[in-house]
Amino acid sequence: MSEQPSVQQSISSPATVRRFTDPAKSGIVDDFLDLAASRNLDAMLSKAIGTVVRLFGAEAGSILFHGRSLYRVRSGVFRSQVLGRIQHWEDVIGKRLQTANWRIADSTKLPLSISKLTTPSLILVNIPLVSNTNLVVGSLSLVLPPGSELDTHQRDLLTRSAEGIGQMAALIADLEIAQQRLEQMNVFYKVGQVLMSTLDVNRLLAETMRSATEVIDAGAASLMLVDEDNEQLVFEVSLGSRSHTLRQQSIPIDEGIAGWVARIGEPAIANNARTDPRFSHRVDVRTGFLTQSIAAVPLKIKGRVIGVLEVLNKYSDTGFDQEDLRLMSSIAAQAAIAIENARLYQQVRYERDHIILAQEEVRRELNRKLHDGPIQMLSAVCMSLDHLERMNEVNPEAVRSQIDALRDLVNRTARDARTILFELRPLILETQGLVSALAQYVSQLRDSESFKLHFQTVERVNCEPKIAGTIFSIVQEALNNIRRHANARNVWLMLETRDKQLTVTVRDDGKGFDLSEISGRYENNSFGITNMRERAELIAAELKIDSRTEPSNRGTSVQLFLDLPQPVAAKGWLEQS
Repeated sequence: MSEQPSVQQSISSPATVRRFTDPAKSGIVDDFLDLAASRNLDAMLSKAIGTVVRLFGAEAGSILFHGRSLYRVRSGVFRSQVLGRIQHWEDVIGKRLQTANWRIADSTKLPLSISKLTTPSLILVNIPLVSNTNLVVGSLSLVLPPGSELDTHQRDLLTRSAEGIGQMAALIADLEIAQQRLEQMNVFYKVGQVLMSTLDVNRLLAETMRSATEVIDAGAASLMLVDEDNEQLVFEVSLGSRSHTLRQQSIPIDEGIAGWVARIGEPAIANNARTDPRFSHRVDVRTGFLTQSIAAVPLKIKGRVIGVLEVLNKYSDTGFDQEDLRLMSSIAAQAAIAIENARLYQQVRYERDHIILAQEEVRRELNRKLHDGPIQMLSAVCMSLDHLERMNEVNPEAVRSQIDALRDLVNRTARDARTILFELRPLILETQGLVSALAQYVSQLRDSESFKLHFQTVERVNCEPKIAGTIFSIVQEALNNIRRHANARNVWLMLETRDKQLTVTVRDDGKGFDLSEISGRYENNSFGITNMRERAELIAAELKIDSRTEPSNRGTSVQLFLDLPQPVAAKGWLEQS
Protein backbone atom coordinates (compact mmCIF):
# COMPACT_ATOMS: atom_id res chain seq x y z
CA MET A 1 0.00 0.00 0.00
CA SER A 2 1.34 3.39 -0.89
CA GLU A 3 1.71 5.87 1.96
CA GLN A 4 -1.36 8.05 2.55
CA PRO A 5 -1.54 11.61 3.83
CA SER A 6 -2.55 12.01 7.45
CA VAL A 7 -6.03 13.16 6.38
CA GLN A 8 -7.66 12.17 3.11
CA GLN A 9 -10.88 13.70 1.78
CA SER A 10 -12.99 12.76 -1.22
CA ILE A 11 -16.14 14.65 -2.28
CA SER A 12 -18.58 12.84 -4.57
CA SER A 13 -21.71 14.19 -6.22
CA PRO A 14 -24.46 15.36 -3.85
CA ALA A 15 -27.15 12.93 -2.80
CA THR A 16 -30.33 13.27 -4.74
CA VAL A 17 -32.51 10.96 -2.65
CA ARG A 18 -34.09 12.59 0.36
CA ARG A 19 -35.95 9.63 1.83
CA PHE A 20 -35.03 6.21 3.10
CA THR A 21 -34.41 3.87 0.18
CA ASP A 22 -35.48 0.23 0.17
CA PRO A 23 -32.20 -1.70 -0.25
CA ALA A 24 -33.87 -4.58 -2.01
CA LYS A 25 -35.25 -2.32 -4.77
CA SER A 26 -32.36 0.09 -5.30
CA GLY A 27 -29.39 -2.17 -5.94
CA ILE A 28 -27.78 -1.04 -2.68
CA VAL A 29 -27.45 -4.65 -1.55
CA ASP A 30 -25.31 -5.31 -4.60
CA ASP A 31 -23.25 -2.24 -3.76
CA PHE A 32 -22.59 -3.58 -0.26
CA LEU A 33 -21.64 -6.95 -1.69
CA ASP A 34 -19.22 -5.20 -4.03
CA LEU A 35 -17.50 -3.62 -1.02
CA ALA A 36 -16.43 -7.07 0.16
CA ALA A 37 -14.58 -7.61 -3.12
CA SER A 38 -12.58 -4.38 -2.83
CA ARG A 39 -8.84 -4.58 -2.26
CA ASN A 40 -8.14 -0.84 -2.22
CA LEU A 41 -8.99 1.01 0.98
CA ASP A 42 -9.56 4.41 -0.67
CA ALA A 43 -11.92 2.98 -3.24
CA MET A 44 -13.83 0.90 -0.69
CA LEU A 45 -14.38 3.80 1.72
CA SER A 46 -15.49 6.15 -1.08
CA LYS A 47 -17.96 3.58 -2.36
CA ALA A 48 -19.21 2.81 1.15
CA ILE A 49 -20.05 6.40 2.10
CA GLY A 50 -21.81 6.95 -1.21
CA THR A 51 -23.89 3.81 -0.69
CA VAL A 52 -24.86 4.76 2.88
CA VAL A 53 -25.82 8.30 1.83
CA ARG A 54 -28.11 6.89 -0.85
CA LEU A 55 -29.52 4.24 1.47
CA PHE A 56 -30.59 6.74 4.15
CA GLY A 57 -31.49 9.61 1.82
CA ALA A 58 -28.86 11.80 3.54
CA GLU A 59 -27.70 15.19 2.32
CA ALA A 60 -24.09 14.24 2.97
CA GLY A 61 -21.95 11.76 4.84
CA SER A 62 -18.41 11.32 6.15
CA ILE A 63 -16.28 8.35 7.18
CA LEU A 64 -13.21 8.61 9.42
CA PHE A 65 -11.02 5.50 9.47
CA HIS A 66 -7.80 4.91 11.41
CA GLY A 67 -5.38 2.47 9.83
CA ARG A 68 -1.66 3.22 9.61
CA SER A 69 -2.86 6.81 9.17
CA LEU A 70 -6.16 8.70 9.37
CA TYR A 71 -8.45 8.55 6.32
CA ARG A 72 -11.38 10.96 5.79
CA VAL A 73 -13.76 10.19 2.93
CA ARG A 74 -16.87 12.36 2.32
CA SER A 75 -19.86 12.42 -0.03
CA GLY A 76 -22.51 15.07 -0.66
CA VAL A 77 -22.77 18.82 -0.09
CA PHE A 78 -21.99 20.09 3.41
CA ARG A 79 -23.27 23.31 4.91
CA SER A 80 -20.44 25.19 6.64
CA GLN A 81 -21.82 24.86 10.18
CA VAL A 82 -22.50 21.16 9.62
CA LEU A 83 -19.01 20.50 8.29
CA GLY A 84 -17.51 22.22 11.35
CA ARG A 85 -19.54 20.03 13.71
CA ILE A 86 -18.55 16.81 11.90
CA GLN A 87 -14.93 17.97 11.77
CA HIS A 88 -15.01 18.46 15.56
CA TRP A 89 -16.47 15.01 16.16
CA GLU A 90 -13.88 13.36 13.93
CA ASP A 91 -10.97 15.29 15.47
CA VAL A 92 -11.91 14.10 18.95
CA ILE A 93 -12.37 10.52 17.79
CA GLY A 94 -9.18 10.57 15.67
CA LYS A 95 -7.05 11.87 18.54
CA ARG A 96 -8.30 9.11 20.81
CA LEU A 97 -7.68 6.43 18.17
CA GLN A 98 -4.12 7.65 17.66
CA THR A 99 -3.25 7.56 21.35
CA ALA A 100 -4.74 4.25 22.54
CA ASN A 101 -6.84 1.25 21.62
CA TRP A 102 -10.58 1.83 22.09
CA ARG A 103 -12.84 -1.16 22.58
CA ILE A 104 -16.56 -1.37 23.09
CA ALA A 105 -18.81 -4.06 24.52
CA ASP A 106 -19.71 -7.07 22.43
CA SER A 107 -21.96 -5.74 19.67
CA THR A 108 -24.06 -8.91 19.71
CA LYS A 109 -25.19 -8.04 23.22
CA LEU A 110 -25.24 -4.25 23.11
CA PRO A 111 -26.11 -2.17 19.99
CA LEU A 112 -23.67 0.49 18.90
CA SER A 113 -24.38 3.87 20.38
CA ILE A 114 -25.68 6.43 17.86
CA SER A 115 -25.00 10.08 18.68
CA LYS A 116 -27.55 12.56 17.32
CA LEU A 117 -27.73 16.33 17.04
CA THR A 118 -31.07 17.80 15.95
CA THR A 119 -31.49 21.36 14.68
CA PRO A 120 -34.44 23.05 13.01
CA SER A 121 -32.87 22.55 9.62
CA LEU A 122 -31.22 19.13 9.82
CA ILE A 123 -30.27 16.04 11.87
CA LEU A 124 -26.67 14.88 12.45
CA VAL A 125 -25.99 11.29 13.46
CA ASN A 126 -22.64 9.68 14.29
CA ILE A 127 -21.89 6.02 14.91
CA PRO A 128 -18.54 4.25 15.53
CA LEU A 129 -16.96 1.88 13.01
CA VAL A 130 -15.96 -1.35 14.74
CA SER A 131 -13.69 -4.21 13.64
CA ASN A 132 -14.55 -7.85 14.23
CA THR A 133 -12.54 -7.69 17.48
CA ASN A 134 -14.81 -4.91 18.85
CA LEU A 135 -11.98 -2.41 18.34
CA VAL A 136 -13.19 1.05 17.33
CA VAL A 137 -11.47 1.93 14.02
CA GLY A 138 -13.35 5.11 13.04
CA SER A 139 -16.74 6.72 12.74
CA LEU A 140 -19.59 7.24 10.29
CA SER A 141 -21.45 10.57 10.21
CA LEU A 142 -24.64 11.38 8.24
CA VAL A 143 -26.46 14.66 7.59
CA LEU A 144 -30.20 13.88 7.42
CA PRO A 145 -32.88 16.31 6.31
CA PRO A 146 -35.47 17.51 8.85
CA GLY A 147 -38.11 14.97 9.74
CA SER A 148 -35.88 11.97 8.91
CA GLU A 149 -36.19 10.39 12.33
CA LEU A 150 -34.64 6.90 12.34
CA ASP A 151 -37.00 4.15 13.41
CA THR A 152 -35.88 0.92 15.06
CA HIS A 153 -35.39 -0.84 11.73
CA GLN A 154 -33.31 2.02 10.31
CA ARG A 155 -31.19 2.28 13.47
CA ASP A 156 -30.50 -1.45 13.27
CA LEU A 157 -29.60 -1.12 9.58
CA LEU A 158 -27.29 1.81 10.32
CA THR A 159 -25.64 -0.18 13.10
CA ARG A 160 -25.07 -3.17 10.84
CA SER A 161 -23.79 -0.91 8.03
CA ALA A 162 -21.26 0.66 10.39
CA GLU A 163 -20.18 -2.75 11.64
CA GLY A 164 -19.80 -4.09 8.10
CA ILE A 165 -17.89 -1.06 6.83
CA GLY A 166 -15.60 -1.08 9.88
CA GLN A 167 -14.84 -4.78 9.56
CA MET A 168 -14.24 -4.59 5.81
CA ALA A 169 -12.02 -1.50 6.14
CA ALA A 170 -9.97 -3.13 8.93
CA LEU A 171 -9.62 -6.30 6.85
CA ILE A 172 -8.51 -4.41 3.72
CA ALA A 173 -6.06 -2.35 5.82
CA ASP A 174 -4.62 -5.56 7.27
CA LEU A 175 -4.37 -7.07 3.79
CA GLU A 176 -2.55 -3.99 2.51
CA ILE A 177 -0.12 -4.16 5.45
CA ALA A 178 0.41 -7.87 4.80
CA GLN A 179 1.06 -7.15 1.12
CA GLN A 180 3.51 -4.43 2.06
CA ARG A 181 5.26 -6.78 4.49
CA LEU A 182 5.45 -9.41 1.75
CA GLU A 183 7.03 -6.88 -0.59
CA GLN A 184 9.45 -5.87 2.15
CA MET A 185 10.39 -9.49 2.78
CA ASN A 186 11.02 -9.87 -0.93
CA VAL A 187 13.34 -6.85 -0.78
CA PHE A 188 15.09 -8.30 2.28
CA TYR A 189 15.52 -11.60 0.44
CA LYS A 190 17.09 -9.83 -2.53
CA VAL A 191 19.34 -7.83 -0.23
CA GLY A 192 20.35 -11.01 1.56
CA GLN A 193 21.17 -12.69 -1.74
CA VAL A 194 23.40 -9.78 -2.75
CA LEU A 195 25.08 -9.60 0.66
CA MET A 196 25.81 -13.32 0.56
CA SER A 197 27.07 -13.29 -3.03
CA THR A 198 29.74 -10.58 -2.86
CA LEU A 199 32.54 -9.39 -0.61
CA ASP A 200 32.91 -6.11 -2.48
CA VAL A 201 32.36 -3.46 0.21
CA ASN A 202 31.35 -0.74 -2.27
CA ARG A 203 28.69 -2.93 -3.86
CA LEU A 204 27.41 -3.96 -0.44
CA LEU A 205 27.00 -0.35 0.62
CA ALA A 206 25.28 0.63 -2.64
CA GLU A 207 22.79 -2.24 -2.39
CA THR A 208 22.06 -1.32 1.22
CA MET A 209 21.25 2.25 0.18
CA ARG A 210 18.97 1.22 -2.66
CA SER A 211 17.09 -1.19 -0.40
CA ALA A 212 16.61 1.42 2.31
CA THR A 213 15.17 4.05 -0.03
CA GLU A 214 12.94 1.50 -1.78
CA VAL A 215 11.45 0.08 1.41
CA ILE A 216 11.10 3.33 3.35
CA ASP A 217 9.93 5.41 0.34
CA ALA A 218 12.38 8.22 1.13
CA GLY A 219 13.87 10.92 -1.06
CA ALA A 220 17.52 10.32 -0.15
CA ALA A 221 19.72 8.05 1.93
CA SER A 222 23.27 7.90 3.23
CA LEU A 223 25.43 5.26 4.82
CA MET A 224 28.28 6.50 6.99
CA LEU A 225 31.04 4.44 8.57
CA VAL A 226 32.79 5.29 11.81
CA ASP A 227 36.42 6.43 11.58
CA GLU A 228 37.49 5.69 15.15
CA ASP A 229 40.99 7.12 14.78
CA ASN A 230 39.72 10.56 13.72
CA GLU A 231 36.39 10.35 15.60
CA GLN A 232 34.40 11.08 12.45
CA LEU A 233 31.56 9.70 10.35
CA VAL A 234 32.60 9.22 6.73
CA PHE A 235 29.97 9.28 3.96
CA GLU A 236 30.67 6.05 2.08
CA VAL A 237 27.56 5.83 -0.11
CA SER A 238 24.71 8.30 -0.70
CA LEU A 239 21.63 8.26 -2.91
CA GLY A 240 19.71 11.38 -3.84
CA SER A 241 19.92 14.54 -5.89
CA ARG A 242 23.08 15.78 -4.11
CA SER A 243 24.73 12.44 -3.38
CA HIS A 244 27.77 13.08 -5.60
CA THR A 245 28.89 15.96 -3.36
CA LEU A 246 28.98 13.79 -0.21
CA ARG A 247 31.26 10.96 -1.34
CA GLN A 248 34.07 10.47 1.21
CA GLN A 249 33.18 13.66 3.06
CA SER A 250 33.04 13.45 6.83
CA ILE A 251 31.46 15.05 9.86
CA PRO A 252 32.58 14.98 13.51
CA ILE A 253 31.02 12.10 15.42
CA ASP A 254 29.66 14.53 18.00
CA GLU A 255 27.66 16.49 15.40
CA GLY A 256 24.17 16.08 13.98
CA ILE A 257 21.48 13.43 14.40
CA ALA A 258 23.67 10.78 12.73
CA GLY A 259 26.47 11.59 15.18
CA TRP A 260 24.02 11.22 18.07
CA VAL A 261 22.96 7.79 16.77
CA ALA A 262 26.62 6.72 16.42
CA ARG A 263 27.50 7.86 19.95
CA ILE A 264 24.39 6.60 21.75
CA GLY A 265 23.87 3.50 19.62
CA GLU A 266 20.08 4.02 19.41
CA PRO A 267 17.81 4.83 16.42
CA ALA A 268 16.30 8.31 16.03
CA ILE A 269 13.44 10.03 14.17
CA ALA A 270 13.16 13.76 13.49
CA ASN A 271 10.12 14.51 11.31
CA ASN A 272 10.77 18.22 11.69
CA ALA A 273 14.54 18.00 11.48
CA ARG A 274 15.35 21.70 11.43
CA THR A 275 13.77 22.25 14.85
CA ASP A 276 15.50 19.25 16.43
CA PRO A 277 18.36 20.39 18.71
CA ARG A 278 20.50 17.49 17.48
CA PHE A 279 20.28 18.58 13.83
CA SER A 280 23.34 20.11 12.14
CA HIS A 281 22.97 22.45 9.15
CA ARG A 282 26.57 21.96 7.95
CA VAL A 283 25.85 19.16 5.46
CA ASP A 284 22.89 21.03 3.96
CA VAL A 285 25.01 24.17 3.59
CA ARG A 286 27.78 22.19 1.93
CA THR A 287 25.54 20.32 -0.53
CA GLY A 288 22.57 22.64 -1.06
CA PHE A 289 20.25 19.80 0.04
CA LEU A 290 17.19 20.74 2.13
CA THR A 291 16.64 18.23 4.91
CA GLN A 292 13.07 18.12 6.21
CA SER A 293 12.87 14.78 8.01
CA ILE A 294 15.39 12.16 9.10
CA ALA A 295 15.31 8.58 10.34
CA ALA A 296 18.62 6.99 11.35
CA VAL A 297 19.68 3.64 12.81
CA PRO A 298 23.10 2.36 13.95
CA LEU A 299 25.05 -0.44 12.26
CA LYS A 300 26.31 -2.67 15.06
CA ILE A 301 28.68 -5.62 15.31
CA LYS A 302 28.90 -7.33 18.71
CA GLY A 303 27.56 -4.22 20.40
CA ARG A 304 30.06 -1.93 18.67
CA VAL A 305 28.71 0.78 16.35
CA ILE A 306 30.54 0.69 13.01
CA GLY A 307 28.31 3.10 11.09
CA VAL A 308 24.95 4.82 10.65
CA LEU A 309 22.21 4.30 8.05
CA GLU A 310 19.97 7.34 7.55
CA VAL A 311 17.09 8.13 5.19
CA LEU A 312 15.84 11.65 4.48
CA ASN A 313 12.61 13.37 3.45
CA LYS A 314 9.92 10.73 3.38
CA TYR A 315 7.49 11.29 0.53
CA SER A 316 4.43 10.73 2.71
CA ASP A 317 3.19 13.63 4.82
CA THR A 318 2.88 11.27 7.79
CA GLY A 319 6.65 11.29 8.19
CA PHE A 320 8.82 8.47 9.49
CA ASP A 321 7.44 6.14 12.16
CA GLN A 322 8.51 3.22 14.35
CA GLU A 323 7.69 0.77 11.56
CA ASP A 324 10.23 2.53 9.35
CA LEU A 325 12.84 2.24 12.10
CA ARG A 326 12.09 -1.47 12.43
CA LEU A 327 12.59 -2.01 8.70
CA MET A 328 15.76 0.08 8.64
CA SER A 329 17.14 -1.80 11.64
CA SER A 330 16.61 -5.10 9.81
CA ILE A 331 18.50 -3.81 6.77
CA ALA A 332 21.22 -2.32 8.97
CA ALA A 333 21.70 -5.60 10.85
CA GLN A 334 22.26 -7.52 7.61
CA ALA A 335 24.48 -4.80 6.18
CA ALA A 336 26.65 -4.59 9.32
CA ILE A 337 27.39 -8.33 9.24
CA ALA A 338 28.13 -8.24 5.51
CA ILE A 339 30.39 -5.19 5.84
CA GLU A 340 32.31 -6.75 8.70
CA ASN A 341 32.71 -10.00 6.72
CA ALA A 342 33.95 -8.03 3.71
CA ARG A 343 36.42 -6.15 5.89
CA LEU A 344 37.72 -9.38 7.40
CA TYR A 345 38.05 -10.87 3.93
CA GLN A 346 40.03 -7.85 2.73
CA GLN A 347 42.23 -8.09 5.81
CA VAL A 348 42.85 -11.80 5.20
CA ARG A 349 43.75 -11.06 1.58
CA TYR A 350 46.15 -8.36 2.68
CA GLU A 351 47.76 -10.70 5.21
CA ARG A 352 47.97 -13.44 2.59
CA ASP A 353 49.68 -11.12 0.11
CA HIS A 354 52.06 -9.90 2.77
CA ILE A 355 52.90 -13.45 3.86
CA ILE A 356 53.64 -14.36 0.24
CA LEU A 357 55.87 -11.30 -0.02
CA ALA A 358 57.61 -12.19 3.24
CA GLN A 359 58.14 -15.78 2.10
CA GLU A 360 59.66 -14.54 -1.15
CA GLU A 361 62.00 -12.27 0.80
CA VAL A 362 63.02 -15.20 3.04
CA ARG A 363 63.70 -17.33 -0.03
CA ARG A 364 65.85 -14.59 -1.57
CA GLU A 365 67.75 -14.16 1.69
CA LEU A 366 68.30 -17.90 2.04
CA ASN A 367 69.45 -18.11 -1.56
CA ARG A 368 71.89 -15.23 -0.98
CA LYS A 369 73.29 -16.80 2.19
CA LEU A 370 73.72 -20.19 0.55
CA HIS A 371 75.29 -18.67 -2.58
CA ASP A 372 77.64 -16.32 -0.73
CA GLY A 373 78.49 -18.83 2.01
CA PRO A 374 78.42 -22.62 1.77
CA ILE A 375 78.10 -22.86 -2.01
CA GLN A 376 81.09 -20.56 -2.60
CA MET A 377 83.10 -22.48 -0.02
CA LEU A 378 82.14 -25.85 -1.47
CA SER A 379 83.26 -24.62 -4.89
CA ALA A 380 86.55 -23.57 -3.30
CA VAL A 381 86.85 -27.03 -1.70
CA CYS A 382 86.38 -28.70 -5.10
CA MET A 383 89.00 -26.46 -6.71
CA SER A 384 91.39 -27.15 -3.83
CA LEU A 385 90.94 -30.88 -4.20
CA ASP A 386 91.76 -30.67 -7.90
CA HIS A 387 94.85 -28.63 -7.06
CA LEU A 388 95.95 -31.14 -4.38
CA GLU A 389 95.52 -34.00 -6.78
CA ARG A 390 97.87 -32.39 -9.28
CA MET A 391 100.29 -31.31 -6.53
CA ASN A 392 100.43 -34.84 -5.12
CA GLU A 393 101.89 -36.06 -8.37
CA VAL A 394 104.63 -33.43 -8.36
CA ASN A 395 105.42 -32.69 -4.68
CA PRO A 396 103.70 -35.03 -2.18
CA GLU A 397 105.39 -33.34 0.79
CA ALA A 398 103.69 -30.00 0.08
CA VAL A 399 100.26 -31.60 0.08
CA ARG A 400 100.12 -31.91 3.89
CA SER A 401 100.06 -28.13 4.53
CA GLN A 402 97.37 -27.64 1.91
CA ILE A 403 95.22 -30.32 3.53
CA ASP A 404 95.19 -28.35 6.83
CA ALA A 405 93.97 -25.23 5.00
CA LEU A 406 91.34 -27.27 3.19
CA ARG A 407 90.16 -28.75 6.51
CA ASP A 408 89.67 -25.26 7.93
CA LEU A 409 87.64 -24.29 4.86
CA VAL A 410 85.40 -27.36 5.22
CA ASN A 411 84.85 -26.58 8.92
CA ARG A 412 83.88 -22.98 8.10
CA THR A 413 81.45 -24.25 5.48
CA ALA A 414 79.82 -26.63 7.94
CA ARG A 415 79.64 -23.87 10.58
CA ASP A 416 77.96 -21.47 8.15
CA ALA A 417 75.48 -24.15 7.10
CA ARG A 418 74.60 -24.84 10.75
CA THR A 419 74.08 -21.09 11.33
CA ILE A 420 71.71 -20.89 8.39
CA LEU A 421 69.74 -23.90 9.65
CA PHE A 422 69.69 -22.43 13.14
CA GLU A 423 68.28 -19.15 11.87
CA LEU A 424 65.47 -20.93 10.03
CA ARG A 425 64.06 -22.46 13.24
CA PRO A 426 66.33 -23.13 16.23
CA LEU A 427 65.31 -26.37 17.98
CA ILE A 428 66.75 -25.06 21.25
CA LEU A 429 64.05 -22.37 21.22
CA GLU A 430 61.41 -25.08 21.69
CA THR A 431 63.32 -27.06 24.30
CA GLN A 432 65.25 -24.53 26.41
CA GLY A 433 63.58 -21.18 25.71
CA LEU A 434 64.45 -17.74 24.39
CA VAL A 435 67.52 -16.94 26.50
CA SER A 436 69.31 -20.18 25.59
CA ALA A 437 68.40 -19.80 21.91
CA LEU A 438 69.79 -16.25 21.80
CA ALA A 439 72.96 -17.32 23.66
CA GLN A 440 73.63 -20.06 21.11
CA TYR A 441 72.85 -17.68 18.23
CA VAL A 442 75.29 -15.12 19.62
CA SER A 443 77.95 -17.83 19.96
CA GLN A 444 77.58 -18.80 16.31
CA LEU A 445 77.67 -15.18 15.10
CA ARG A 446 80.83 -14.46 17.07
CA ASP A 447 82.59 -17.20 15.12
CA SER A 448 81.55 -15.84 11.71
CA GLU A 449 81.01 -12.06 11.86
CA SER A 450 83.54 -9.26 11.67
CA PHE A 451 81.88 -7.06 14.33
CA LYS A 452 82.25 -7.62 18.07
CA LEU A 453 79.01 -8.82 19.60
CA HIS A 454 78.23 -7.97 23.24
CA PHE A 455 75.45 -9.94 24.95
CA GLN A 456 73.67 -8.99 28.19
CA THR A 457 70.73 -11.15 29.24
CA VAL A 458 68.50 -12.25 32.08
CA GLU A 459 68.36 -15.67 33.64
CA ARG A 460 64.99 -16.60 32.18
CA VAL A 461 62.10 -15.12 30.20
CA ASN A 462 58.65 -16.51 31.03
CA CYS A 463 56.68 -16.38 27.79
CA GLU A 464 54.88 -18.75 25.48
CA PRO A 465 56.87 -20.52 22.73
CA LYS A 466 55.10 -18.56 19.96
CA ILE A 467 55.97 -15.26 21.63
CA ALA A 468 59.56 -16.40 22.17
CA GLY A 469 59.79 -17.37 18.51
CA THR A 470 58.52 -13.95 17.43
CA ILE A 471 61.04 -12.16 19.66
CA PHE A 472 63.82 -14.33 18.24
CA SER A 473 62.73 -13.47 14.68
CA ILE A 474 62.78 -9.73 15.48
CA VAL A 475 66.30 -9.99 16.96
CA GLN A 476 67.43 -12.04 13.96
CA GLU A 477 66.00 -9.44 11.53
CA ALA A 478 67.73 -6.61 13.38
CA LEU A 479 71.08 -8.42 13.32
CA ASN A 480 70.68 -9.27 9.64
CA ASN A 481 70.11 -5.58 8.86
CA ILE A 482 73.26 -4.69 10.77
CA ARG A 483 75.25 -7.39 8.97
CA ARG A 484 74.12 -6.19 5.53
CA HIS A 485 74.01 -2.41 5.91
CA ALA A 486 75.49 -0.97 9.10
CA ASN A 487 79.25 -1.59 8.64
CA ALA A 488 79.44 -1.67 12.45
CA ARG A 489 82.42 -2.52 14.65
CA ASN A 490 80.35 -3.24 17.79
CA VAL A 491 76.87 -4.65 18.32
CA TRP A 492 75.02 -4.91 21.65
CA LEU A 493 72.19 -7.36 22.30
CA MET A 494 70.52 -6.80 25.67
CA LEU A 495 67.59 -8.40 27.52
CA GLU A 496 66.38 -6.48 30.58
CA THR A 497 63.34 -6.62 32.86
CA ARG A 498 61.78 -3.86 34.90
CA ASP A 499 58.27 -3.56 36.38
CA LYS A 500 57.14 -6.83 34.79
CA GLN A 501 58.22 -5.62 31.35
CA LEU A 502 60.81 -7.23 29.10
CA THR A 503 63.00 -4.91 27.05
CA VAL A 504 65.03 -6.34 24.16
CA THR A 505 67.61 -3.98 22.64
CA VAL A 506 69.76 -4.44 19.54
CA ARG A 507 72.19 -1.52 19.13
CA ASP A 508 75.17 -0.90 16.84
CA ASP A 509 77.76 1.80 16.18
CA GLY A 510 77.41 1.62 12.39
CA LYS A 511 76.70 4.32 9.83
CA GLY A 512 72.98 4.68 10.62
CA PHE A 513 70.24 5.73 8.19
CA ASP A 514 67.35 8.19 7.72
CA LEU A 515 64.31 6.33 9.04
CA SER A 516 61.77 8.73 7.50
CA GLU A 517 63.01 8.03 3.96
CA ILE A 518 62.56 4.26 4.03
CA SER A 519 59.82 3.62 6.59
CA GLY A 520 56.89 1.70 5.16
CA ARG A 521 58.52 0.53 1.89
CA TYR A 522 58.74 -3.20 1.16
CA GLU A 523 62.24 -3.15 -0.27
CA ASN A 524 65.80 -3.46 0.93
CA ASN A 525 66.11 -2.91 4.68
CA SER A 526 62.76 -1.11 4.85
CA PHE A 527 61.15 -4.53 4.37
CA GLY A 528 63.02 -5.69 7.46
CA ILE A 529 61.79 -2.71 9.47
CA THR A 530 58.18 -3.28 8.41
CA ASN A 531 58.53 -6.98 9.14
CA MET A 532 59.78 -6.25 12.66
CA ARG A 533 56.93 -3.83 13.32
CA GLU A 534 54.26 -6.25 12.18
CA ARG A 535 55.76 -9.09 14.23
CA ALA A 536 55.75 -6.82 17.28
CA GLU A 537 52.04 -6.06 16.74
CA LEU A 538 51.29 -9.79 16.65
CA ILE A 539 52.51 -10.20 20.26
CA ALA A 540 51.10 -6.84 21.46
CA ALA A 541 54.60 -5.41 21.93
CA GLU A 542 55.91 -1.92 21.26
CA LEU A 543 58.80 -1.45 18.83
CA LYS A 544 60.96 1.68 18.78
CA ILE A 545 63.68 2.37 16.20
CA ASP A 546 66.17 5.21 16.47
CA SER A 547 68.99 5.80 14.00
CA ARG A 548 71.56 8.59 13.73
CA THR A 549 74.07 9.27 10.98
CA GLU A 550 76.16 11.99 12.63
CA PRO A 551 79.08 11.34 15.04
CA SER A 552 79.52 10.87 17.89
CA ASN A 553 76.25 9.07 18.55
CA ARG A 554 76.14 7.48 15.13
CA GLY A 555 74.39 4.11 14.91
CA THR A 556 71.00 2.40 15.20
CA SER A 557 68.98 1.18 18.17
CA VAL A 558 66.04 -1.24 17.94
CA GLN A 559 64.06 -1.73 21.15
CA LEU A 560 61.16 -4.10 21.84
CA PHE A 561 58.96 -3.64 24.94
CA LEU A 562 56.77 -6.54 26.05
CA ASP A 563 54.63 -6.90 29.18
CA LEU A 564 55.28 -10.16 31.04
CA PRO A 565 53.03 -11.98 33.52
CA GLN A 566 55.80 -12.28 36.12
CA PRO A 567 59.10 -10.51 36.82
CA VAL A 568 62.35 -12.38 36.12
CA ALA A 569 65.69 -12.06 37.85
CA ALA A 570 68.39 -10.12 35.98
CA LYS A 571 71.80 -11.52 35.20
CA GLY A 572 75.02 -9.64 34.49
CA TRP A 573 77.02 -9.35 31.31
CA LEU A 574 77.69 -12.58 29.42
CA GLU A 575 80.43 -11.48 27.09
CA GLN A 576 83.22 -13.29 25.32
CA SER A 577 86.15 -11.75 23.56
